[in-house]
Amino acid sequence: MDRIMRESYNTPKGLYRLAKSRGMDLVTITDHDQIGGVLTIADRADVIVGCEITATFPEDGVRCHIGVLGLSEEQHRESQRLRDNVHDLVRYLKCQQIFCVLNHLASISAGRLKAAHVFALLPWVDALETKNGTRPRSQNRTAAALAQAHDKVTVAGSDSHTYRGIGRTYMVCDNARNRDEFLFELRQGRVRVEGCEGGYLTLASDIVRLTASFYVNGMVELIEEPLNWRRQLMVLCSTVGLPLTIVALAAAYIYHLKDEKFNNDLLVDLVARPLGGQTGSQPAHILEPALQD
Repeated sequence: MDRIMRESYNTPKGLYRLAKSRGMDLVTITDHDQIGGVLTIADRADVIVGCEITATFPEDGVRCHIGVLGLSEEQHRESQRLRDNVHDLVRYLKCQQIFCVLNHLASISAGRLKAAHVFALLPWVDALETKNGTRPRSQNRTAAALAQAHDKVTVAGSDSHTYRGIGRTYMVCDNARNRDEFLFELRQGRVRVEGCEGGYLTLASDIVRLTASFYVNGMVELIEEPLNWRRQLMVLCSTVGLPLTIVALAAAYIYHLKDEKFNNDLLVDLVARPLGGQTGSQPAHILEPALQD
């Protein structure tokens, strides 16, 4: 899919400028499985290097999204090497003292997690994402209830693949004056989540915006290379296909309904499966190795 349409047409500098204009004191970019974008602005004192790692449970192939903040390039490379086994990944993140978050756990967008998967990760992750700017309030409430029940730090993020949501969902820390102080306070849970939540209209808006960005990007590339037949064909096909956006909006509504059903099913599973009955390794076996400062 990335060969046809990108997941996002935001630029790091454009995202940074917009976030600052909307009142953000600190900015991070958490692209899927890469940090190249955020590294282009990482020389700024108000930028935190972050990433959203797509990790897999090797026993059944179920995926999850682990958000990490404050990692180095070397740690990123090792995290990517380990992400095919989420158990190895979270052990590594714990040993490296990298702040990690289980993102939008009640949505099928990250994988079809069940209670067993969630409980296997809870001892290892530092926080749960309880306010996601593109996910419905019901899913955020599920994550918030789980965080409260298990005394986890709560975090927020826009999860916006367009400029629409940048700086609209965020964390507030009253005691921090810079990046290092914020990361310290975040680990202590002395932050609060604020801002917008999502729903079908949010998803529909992003689909329209991504489609428009895709078309504009194609036109720009054609202007740069007017004799390139591939550019010509891409613009022609995208022009002819513009009416199909309505099909994508209809599919998005069906996806929204399935996502809400998944959230309801997960809630039942979480209640029905007590924490004491979880499977998977316990964190006590990994806390002894020397932790790097």
